[in-house]
Amino acid sequence: MKIAILAGTRPEVVKMAPVRAALAATPGLEPVWISTEQQGALNAQALETFGITPDIRLDPPSPERTLGGRFAQIMDRLDDVLGRLAPQLVLVQGDTSTTAAGAMAGFARRIPIGHVEAGLRTFDLDQPFPEEGWRCVVGQLADLHFAPTEAAVRNLLRGGVSQHRIHMTGNTGIDAVRLSGARVSPVPLTDGRRLVLVTVHRRENWGPELEQVLAALILLRDRVSDIEIVFAAHANPALRGRVDAALKDKDRIRIVEPLDYLGFLSHLKSATLVLSDSGGVQEEGPVLGVPVLVLRETTERAEAVEAGVARLIGTRTEDVVEAATQLLTDEPERMQMVRAVSPFGDGFAAGRIADVISGWSPAKPLGGEQIRAAV
Repeated sequence: MKIAILAGTRPEVVKMAPVRAALAATPGLEPVWISTEQQGALNAQALETFGITPDIRLDPPSPERTLGGRFAQIMDRLDDVLGRLAPQLVLVQGDTSTTAAGAMAGFARRIPIGHVEAGLRTFDLDQPFPEEGWRCVVGQLADLHFAPTEAAVRNLLRGGVSQHRIHMTGNTGIDAVRLSGARVSPVPLTDGRRLVLVTVHRRENWGPELEQVLAALILLRDRVSDIEIVFAAHANPALRGRVDAALKDKDRIRIVEPLDYLGFLSHLKSATLVLSDSGGVQEEGPVLGVPVLVLRETTERAEAVEAGVARLIGTRTEDVVEAATQLLTDEPERMQMVRAVSPFGDGFAAGRIADVISGWSPAKPLGGEQIRAAV
């Protein structure tokens, strides 16, 4: 069975690398990696980290095009390559433009779709935008839904997906952390200071929300004297310019270039606290025992909040300062969030996905009994 794996961003590479390895180790399955080059340098960085050379590399979407224009380019190029490759299954991951464009291209070619990390929802199309829309679209097109958690399963059932198409596997991002464990060492702390790691990149935080977070970081630095704030910059030049203008050359605040996957895990492993609007960080932080303050108004990963290893705090300056200060000055309070447990799986999701695909055919759906037991 020839299986097309579509990826073009760093999160997709991180979360599909374990799936590719599991598929390649399963007799009768032939994974073919198609890189859409959606994220350029970050995509290349992640491919190198996991030792993946794409079987097919597409031309990258034009950076001067609109979101819809780039989406159209990705879909058009994938339509062409899927027509030539004729795989038996197309695998997409998460909620990127590559995910939705790939699912639509496969659907138009009458090729079955498998969705890794299926069922995540905020039920608000504006948050996150456009990701919530993209994953809802894929949820209507996929033949196989690989849901990471019971909550994701319930979201799919609520959306009308047949239970026979749903397979609860865990999140493959946890597999990636587990498999990278021996390659991740803590980074040295500056003068013994505690490290507070920060990332901000989501589109809904590009406006005044970013300015509020940047102001909060300066106030937090002034309020807690033994911390160093490390801001992991995003590749977007407009965001980087605003971050530099607010934080560059500030004492005990350090801006670092976009980190590769292992470098980011090393920083995260060393952190006392992480503030982020990233979905992946909400998964990775709990595994490494690092409390996560989520710089968003809503999250599709509510399991971390419910487990007490993450808190949803938004982006208002006073809320960010108050929440971070509390955890940095009250160690018993912080330790309540330090559990080194993952509500997103045990790190063996990719093998389950490979097992499902190995026994799957369009005429032979699997998984109904498992889902009935899960919900």
